[in-house]
Amino acid sequence: MINCKENITFDRDTSTFHAPYTPAEFVIVFKCYYGPTMNAFDAAEKYGKAEDLQRELEELFNSQNQSANGRTSIPATFLMVTVTR
Repeated sequence: MINCKENITFDRDTSTFHAPYTPAEFVIVFKCYYGPTMNAFDAAEKYGKAEDLQRELEELFNSQNQSANGRTSIPATFLMVTVTR
């Protein structure tokens, strides 16, 4: 186990999701093929909240979309953590 903070670095980065369809259609792709979103919908379904989750994700995707003309482009910022030995 490494306990030295000198061996740990953090870098902020952005990856952009590009899709040739609308944000609402892109939500469906996430719902069907992206594990964490699939799990969220499974859990929401158990509590009768799947429609709420669908609506909220569509609102989020629409608000973050930087494309137009029926296409989707959504930047997603993440933290890259690297540990060296």
